[in-house]
Amino acid sequence: MSDFINYITTNIPLFCLSFVVLFLAIRNIKVRRRESIYFIVFTALVLYLSVDVFMERYDAQHGIKFWATFFTATGYIVRPVLLYIFCLLANMEKKRSQKFYILWGISLLVNMAIYILPLFIDVKGISTLVFSYTEQLDGTLKFTRGGPLNFFSHAISFGYLLLLFYVSALRFYGKHRRDAMVLSLCIIFVFITVLAEVLTGRNDLLNIVCEICAIINYIFITSVNTSRDVLTNLYDRRTFYEDSARYKSKINGIVQIDMNGLKNLNDKFGHTKGDEALNTISKVFSASLQKDTMFAYRLSGDEFIILMIQGKKEYLDNTIEQIRSLIGFTEYSIAIGSYFIDKDDPITFEEALKEAELLMYADKSKFYISNHIERRRT
Repeated sequence: MSDFINYITTNIPLFCLSFVVLFLAIRNIKVRRRESIYFIVFTALVLYLSVDVFMERYDAQHGIKFWATFFTATGYIVRPVLLYIFCLLANMEKKRSQKFYILWGISLLVNMAIYILPLFIDVKGISTLVFSYTEQLDGTLKFTRGGPLNFFSHAISFGYLLLLFYVSALRFYGKHRRDAMVLSLCIIFVFITVLAEVLTGRNDLLNIVCEICAIINYIFITSVNTSRDVLTNLYDRRTFYEDSARYKSKINGIVQIDMNGLKNLNDKFGHTKGDEALNTISKVFSASLQKDTMFAYRLSGDEFIILMIQGKKEYLDNTIEQIRSLIGFTEYSIAIGSYFIDKDDPITFEEALKEAELLMYADKSKFYISNHIERRRT
């Protein structure tokens, strides 16, 4: 009983953090289903790991060989799974990365198969390949590491940390450093914790650190979602102002875009049809952008803007061409104006923004003239 009470009191901070994560995830599961499910599973595994550590020690002290082996094995299995889920929470599961994640998922199955081996304690030599427990004279169990297979879980976990570090570096390169800072902090926390566990021989530190990282991630994901337009999922007007101020000296490409005929569409078919049009156009933008150098924003009703940060002129031209091509497959029309700021061009960001806007309005006028539509002026 005293051991159980000690477990409860020792893990009160972990329980509090876990309650916060579960409360937020369950509360928002209808809004952000995928992320919420990941957080719930992640927290459940962290809580199990805390129980696992307690039961592993308890069984070793009381000489219960099978259960000590079982909880040690599941501890090795669960830890890399936590980091795998953390990778998924980093929003990296794009189509081009699916095969990569499947490969890493298979490695988790291999890891599970390896650490199940010691459960066959009656088969001579099998458990010693990974780890084993031997009975002591005082009735307790002594943990013994086996061969190189014992470090397979560590190798996978280290691989996930390298993956997170790689993605963090890409996001630093991609100029949106808020994502990178969050990932980097979590990587540092986990690395320091694992190092501390190795040096001190403890295995109960990672639990609470994982929950701290989960809360940091949840807060970040929530803040990112509040910076996006609800309808189109593009960045909103406030984020445009923030990024314009933060990267003003690095922005060298501007694309102003306006939808043609939105008012007529709303008047004729209703605002639901107009929302559908805006959503379709936004998906075209997302599919056309040069990753890590271009960012799209919805400024208001049918007004959009794309900023290019330290990109090449050919990127800008190719993106505009791609947008026009994809819009051609829809029933909608847009007006586009763009401006590329050459490094020798003395023009300011505000002046370039105005030039792109004038070119966009010129393109819009051509649409109304060619379609014999009288445009309402304000």
